[in-house]
Amino acid sequence: MKKVIILGHENPDVDSMVSGVLLEKLLNRRNLGINFKFVIPDRVIDDESVKVCKKYGLDVRKYQDEIDFNNSSLKYILVDHHKREVAGQIVGVIDHHPALEEVYNIEYYTNTKASSTSCLIVQKNESEFTKEELTLAMLAAFFDTASFHSTKARKKDFIWIKKWSKKFSINWQDLYQDGLAITPEMSISKLAVNGLKKYNFNNMLIESSYIQIIDVDKKEDKIKAILDFLSEYLIKKELDCFIFIVHDMAKFKSTVYQIDKTGIKVRKYNSYASRGTTIMPDIYDDFKN
Repeated sequence: MKKVIILGHENPDVDSMVSGVLLEKLLNRRNLGINFKFVIPDRVIDDESVKVCKKYGLDVRKYQDEIDFNNSSLKYILVDHHKREVAGQIVGVIDHHPALEEVYNIEYYTNTKASSTSCLIVQKNESEFTKEELTLAMLAAFFDTASFHSTKARKKDFIWIKKWSKKFSINWQDLYQDGLAITPEMSISKLAVNGLKKYNFNNMLIESSYIQIIDVDKKEDKIKAILDFLSEYLIKKELDCFIFIVHDMAKFKSTVYQIDKTGIKVRKYNSYASRGTTIMPDIYDDFKN
């Protein structure tokens, strides 16, 4: 039987992992003559993401396994991202981060605006999932949109959640509280790379992380310590730029610190700004100009 690996992005978040699991279940249930296998090659997964998934019945650690990315015979479906450096063939993409640099030479390619990749996978296929799996899809949507306060949130997806949570007696208010995902206390070095993502824009190496906190005014010293750490991290990693985002979860506003070798540029948003939908496109526009 042919085999296709389902692969989420590096340093996977809740939506990346839930989407991979749900797509594996959906495709294998359709008996297509192909063995679809979701794999998390990351040796370390964010503890908070692991905990919240386990709370809703999903042990993501059992999907951790090694992948030989130099094996040209492997085939992949990417979920929650649309570009990946692999020797094998990327045969499918399901993503919700339309970007400046799209990929069009892939047979099955979907990259459209949605609250989460899980929404794209589950919606219109609800009859093929259990109540528990639909709950996971809703959880991923809440997490990926800061409980629908993010600029990436889509009203139609929240309407979908209310409709199906009512039908299956799912308490979406609990999912809302978990989806706020306040960043827990941890060391400066861990806070500095929380939710780390890597980008390559016109051969510029960029990384980005974020924290979500309530008492922003009381955390000024900690934020400064993080920025000092990242200024050194930038040099050590030979990056062109580092984007550090502070989400104020009391006011639902975002502050972006754009760090490069010349210093730090601050950008403020009067809303919870999505990294993929709002912040990074704005950063790219600056680079182009």
